Amino acid sequence: MNANFKPLGLAAAVATATAGYAGVANAQSYASATELGDLAIVPYYTVLEGYATGVNIINTANQTQVIKFRFRRATDSMDALDFNVVLSPYDMYTGFLSAAGDDITWTSNDNSCTVPAMNGNTFTMPGIYRADADTGYIEIISMGSPEDEDMNLAVNALHDSDGIPEDCDAVRENFFDMEGEDYGNVNHFTTMDNSTPSATNDPVTTYVASPDSLKVSYFIKSDETGVEFGDNAVHVAGFLDTPAMTNQEKGIFSGDLSGFDYPDLNGGVPLTDPASRGKYNELRGILAAEQLINDWSKNSAGDFTVDTDWVITYPGQYAMLSLPTYLTSLVDEDVDCKRTSDLTLGTAAPCDFRDIPMTAAITVYDREEQGIVVEDGELVVSPQPPIDTPTLELPYEVNVIQWGETPVLNAPVAITGLATPPGAVFGWASLETEPADGMLMVCDWNLAAFAPGSTEDPYTCGAAEGDAAVVGFVAWQRAFASLPAANYGRIVEHSRVQSAS
Repeated sequence: MNANFKPLGLAAAVATATAGYAGVANAQSYASATELGDLAIVPYYTVLEGYATGVNIINTANQTQVIKFRFRRATDSMDALDFNVVLSPYDMYTGFLSAAGDDITWTSNDNSCTVPAMNGNTFTMPGIYRADADTGYIEIISMGSPEDEDMNLAVNALHDSDGIPEDCDAVRENFFDMEGEDYGNVNHFTTMDNSTPSATNDPVTTYVASPDSLKVSYFIKSDETGVEFGDNAVHVAGFLDTPAMTNQEKGIFSGDLSGFDYPDLNGGVPLTDPASRGKYNELRGILAAEQLINDWSKNSAGDFTVDTDWVITYPGQYAMLSLPTYLTSLVDEDVDCKRTSDLTLGTAAPCDFRDIPMTAAITVYDREEQGIVVEDGELVVSPQPPIDTPTLELPYEVNVIQWGETPVLNAPVAITGLATPPGAVFGWASLETEPADGMLMVCDWNLAAFAPGSTEDPYTCGAAEGDAAVVGFVAWQRAFASLPAANYGRIVEHSRVQSAS
């Protein structure tokens, strides 16, 4: 483990947090058929070429919810920007991500309490993972709900008749790390504000798992072309069956396993609720696909064109990295996060157990059931090499396939030049993928390693189950060269074929 992660400080914290801990049975999460859940994934965001990406979050329940709002960059899903939003019952929170010079900013005019406080009405993406973060995907995770709406956090987050929360500063007091303070995040189910205890005031708020009541949608809009399209996010219900409250002050670089890095797509809080971890294998079972199916177009007809881009996103691949080594490799050229089948994690050990890069075979049809025909060959003088069937590589967590000559999403990197049936300008396609060679594993903190005298590795990996989790859509754009105001677009989520096992 790299020294940057302060193992001695973690050891003391683990000893305190796990004293008397008893494991609990986890409920099963599942794909939401109702488009409501406690986890939502937006498959794609972009701020390139005049695009902005908006997100709408509705709390449809009569319970206050704390949510984690996280933007992950396209190349490797590192956490480019995250913050918390506290939604009172039936509250709605909206905003958009856009470019502002060299910066990327989240802008919202809503009054809902955010943690931290916004600078005016914006958050600016920190510089640490800003590179390659012009595109990516979004995680929105319910962290928990107060056990009672009379508890301080719920009372202070509630909007009055003018739409203003009672006291957002008091809400934010619950999210400090309590180092040197007597208020903040106590553990995954308890926080305290800085109010004075009395017979009529209890600064402590305790939490339960949030209901499956989040409704999340998104839109991608270009002011330059006039195109706007959007859809529901991908919703998962029952993702967390325990609260996952964390502080918004420190993270793993500070040696804090109950900080802003969690919850994530592998579950809740490693330090105080290790039984809530390991959710990524469940998510793989829910969102896995042997095939993705959708339509395509590269139609150019005089004054207008109809083009399509496919987005294929593999969320949560960061859970398949030996994260301390990978993060160090980003800033230290002498550290290599390599891929190998060696299972020993130690000095110069393997680090990368991800599904990506994925190898994809794509079958393309026109609208008349005609595919690409490979003509029978002639007799040859042997020996001759076999005819290769071309394949695609999907190297990143977020990948874009551009079908026409004109891009729809203006992705910084796109797969182009796909073969289509002769004369066809639209149709449908089926994409099948295979993961990278080597061991596929899900990795996480090993709290036993922080016990005095332990020689275990603090970050360990176990076998990944099932196929890769994947989400995505086709983005359509109909563009009129002489009348940009008539341009329009739409998004259609990919259909999927899942394994019967």
